Amino acid sequence: MQGLLRWISTIDSAAERALRIIEFYDQLTRHDADIEAVTRATAVMAEATAGAEDDLHDVVCAMTPAGRPAQEIGARTISRPVVHGNTEIGRVWLARPEGDTERDWDDLIMERMALAVAAAHARRRHPERSPVSGPADPAIVQYLLGGGISEPDASRSARLLGFRPGQQVKVVVVAGADLSDRMSELRAAFGGFVVLAALSGSTAAVIGSSLPASAALPDGVTGCIGPVVPVERADASWRAAHRGLRFAAMSPTWPALIDTADLGCLLALDGLDRDGIPGLADVRAVASIAAGRRGLEDLDLLDVICASTSLREAATAAHMHHSSINYRANALGEKLGIQLGTAVGRYRARTALIFWRLHCR
Repeated sequence: MQGLLRWISTIDSAAERALRIIEFYDQLTRHDADIEAVTRATAVMAEATAGAEDDLHDVVCAMTPAGRPAQEIGARTISRPVVHGNTEIGRVWLARPEGDTERDWDDLIMERMALAVAAAHARRRHPERSPVSGPADPAIVQYLLGGGISEPDASRSARLLGFRPGQQVKVVVVAGADLSDRMSELRAAFGGFVVLAALSGSTAAVIGSSLPASAALPDGVTGCIGPVVPVERADASWRAAHRGLRFAAMSPTWPALIDTADLGCLLALDGLDRDGIPGLADVRAVASIAAGRRGLEDLDLLDVICASTSLREAATAAHMHHSSINYRANALGEKLGIQLGTAVGRYRARTALIFWRLHCR
């Protein structure tokens, strides 16, 4: 090693010396050099005091050009962060005495040293349990999602499912018939690292650190994605998703898989006083339309009108002539006592429709 260091310092060709520096650090990494060894080799090669710091493992190392631990450290002349994954875990640096002009290669040395220290950091990390991919033990999932358990117990359950402590996850509530026989379909729908568990014949849970922005659920299956939480608080994401599930495929204008982030304050509509909602005038008007001869058809059309920005757009969505949609909208508006030709009227009618679907039908 000392011979290689002396050889590098005597090379004249700039390009060749750069390649030798890169090769030198590659050799250190290939031979599993620890942070101390990387720092010592850097100090000797650069003929300057070198240091490395690993904040996560609380490791601080500084070496003199002679390869011995540095007792006194001057001002750092150059420094670079050490990054592992997407996280800055420490830094490396050189400290040269004033007047030292041998700095032509310091940028390259720092770059390669930071990579070597990051590799040494990764080797110090405890090996992680391989993630569960696919069906998991329903009892563990139910225990984690049930709430009311201590943080150590929640952390232990999360580790049994393959999650890291504090890992950010989302929980998806999935509902449909015979879900226990459709795990492979759900796995294909969500993909990636997800934990699946059929909690009953009609309800399943999906826990994932990374979920697709959209997923095509199997026919007859609905789902709601809960907010991002630490895995130990997965029960909070589960409860929010369970409330939001009632909005999924609530009508043809609502998607089968819905995200609580998209529902926003609409979630509160499911938590209002259920006893008083049926008595609201707008909700009673929706109920009277539902009880009519073309009840379901009228409600579906009302839903399309409310989800559109104008009656002309609603006519296109409903595949109807503009004059026909105007006639039907006026008739529905009279029954509701609401002007459906205005944005406020459509918003009010859709809110009444949501209340009826959540609490009255």
